[in-house]
Amino acid sequence: MTKIYLMKTGRTRWQEQDRLESSAGSPLTPQGAQFVCDIAEQLSAMPIAAIYAATGEAERETAGLLAGKLGLKVRTNKDLHEIDYGLWQGLTSEEIKRRNPKVYRQWTSAPTTVCPPDGETLDEAQRRVRKALEGILKRQKGKAALLVLRPVALALLRCLLHGDKIETVWKDADPSFTWCSYDVDINGKTT
Repeated sequence: MTKIYLMKTGRTRWQEQDRLESSAGSPLTPQGAQFVCDIAEQLSAMPIAAIYAATGEAERETAGLLAGKLGLKVRTNKDLHEIDYGLWQGLTSEEIKRRNPKVYRQWTSAPTTVCPPDGETLDEAQRRVRKALEGILKRQKGKAALLVLRPVALALLRCLLHGDKIETVWKDADPSFTWCSYDVDINGKTT
């Protein structure tokens, strides 16, 4: 068994504006950085051996703050990055809704049936995140790891770990979520 800690990145400038951001991302707000420092205090008592994050700005910044507080190095994994929103990158939900209300309704009610233009589907993103988790489980072999993720990548991973269908992803995209942990076997099954 490997203990996997999942943590959402601190809030970014684009999140404050309700803009969709993919893997490049935007910097944390001062409140987002403070959130990370507060969570680091909570996590400092946990037996975390490694921190993993994607290479996006919010992931790097969040993981860097955590690493400084926890005395660990950050390991990057490109497969942990946020869903690729393609041409939706930088748009607000309202802009997408106004430009194409039918697609927006479909995205919220049947998310697996939509692919953002020039982006990736939720299925593709979840397969990528699953691959990252499998590699981390093999490398950690029973040691605890902290994964820093953007909101949709985090929700997709939580769906996997809960054994939920991907269609329920939006219930795992809880805006009040901070961090949690799972005991996971080498096959990605939780106990």
